[in-house]
Amino acid sequence: MCYKILYIIIITSTIYSQSFFNRIVPEELYYNDARSMSMGKTNISTGQSSGNIISNPALLSNYIDGIHIDMNIDFRSISERRSIIFKDDWDEALGETDYVFNQNNYFNHSLGLIYNQSLDRFKIAGAISQKPFLSLNYNYEEEVRGDANLADGVIGIKDPIAGYQSYSTSGTLDVRSAGISFSLKNNQNRYFSFGIGVNDIIDTRLTDKIKLTIIDDSYGLDNMSSIDDITNSYLLTTESRFHTVGFQIPITNEFVLTLSYEEDLLIGSISDVDQLLWSSIVGLPQLFDYIEDELTYLPLGFIYQKPEKRNLGFTYYPKSNVNMLLTFEITNRYWDLYVWPGYTNNEINEYKIGFEYDPYNSYPIRAGLVYSESIFDAIEPTTTLTLGTGAKIGKIEFDFAMNYSTTKYKYFDIFPLENIFIHDCQDIGCDNVTENKLTFLTTLKIGF
Repeated sequence: MCYKILYIIIITSTIYSQSFFNRIVPEELYYNDARSMSMGKTNISTGQSSGNIISNPALLSNYIDGIHIDMNIDFRSISERRSIIFKDDWDEALGETDYVFNQNNYFNHSLGLIYNQSLDRFKIAGAISQKPFLSLNYNYEEEVRGDANLADGVIGIKDPIAGYQSYSTSGTLDVRSAGISFSLKNNQNRYFSFGIGVNDIIDTRLTDKIKLTIIDDSYGLDNMSSIDDITNSYLLTTESRFHTVGFQIPITNEFVLTLSYEEDLLIGSISDVDQLLWSSIVGLPQLFDYIEDELTYLPLGFIYQKPEKRNLGFTYYPKSNVNMLLTFEITNRYWDLYVWPGYTNNEINEYKIGFEYDPYNSYPIRAGLVYSESIFDAIEPTTTLTLGTGAKIGKIEFDFAMNYSTTKYKYFDIFPLENIFIHDCQDIGCDNVTENKLTFLTTLKIGF
């Protein structure tokens, strides 16, 4: 068994990061509208909100003249199950049982404004917005039971609750954006568009907490961890700015090509980060370790590299059905800093496909699939199902979307009673971790 010490752990991210690792690999929050989310998150091709400043600013001019205000409200429910293998003496077979189940709900909102103005065949648009961009949130609580050791013949509970062990990280990085787009109408009434976006990450506070809560110590605390309570708080001050550029190119009246590029960005300081471990057993970052026979929390400070993104999209508008569109996108993420060979990939792709059928006098039907490669070799790619619809009342538009995904991986017990980090999973029985994510997004748009 061996560990590799990293002075800076992986400082990259994917859009489907596992929530336990949000402390060092922040989760990218969806920043476009519900319409594009419901069609496989194809935001560089089908986005219709101020979120296009980040994804593809060329689309900002795809509005009629005037002022347009959009607001997003999203709800995310993340459930985490940690299971261990046990022997079923009745069936004489091995089974799996959950010893921890946590469900956490998060709400976010965003607001943006777009202004469009036509000049004959030319169009110009400007937009501003503020949106949640990166999440460092994670919350874990484990119920710990003691041993009552009741005498034979006495009816009672033999495993009373001794207390709770909890670990949490909190912090959300918002982005404030401004963009501009220029369009030229061709002979097929399609627009060739170009746009530029400027995006500033807003300061926030990152807080780590570890707390042991004792409910009843009359039967001993042998099953409670020995780690001390911790509250670490870091003010993430930054002058971080990244730029985006985008194009919308009509190939024919039926096919439209979209392209966008997003700069990488380094948030934090290398000097602020203490050494962390990388486990060669599970192939994932290790946040806890035993130091001088004491369970110790490792992360100190914060550093993160938002990867460079290159996006390519195709949208098809069939002549035979003017109420339908099909879209396909590829997102390539790339970085060149602090990648650990054998455990991570420095280049990953995300494939998205979606469609919309919008019949007259009815609600649109939208659906899509997203296939996302993982930055971690130890975690398999994730498939996400997306669905949605919408409605329009006068100048007010409502769009609704949901998506669902599941991720599984093996990991250590978070609060072990002994140094299990030096043993193989076959010897200690690593946890089987299952994370389910369900997201709902509502977008409200008003035109003036």
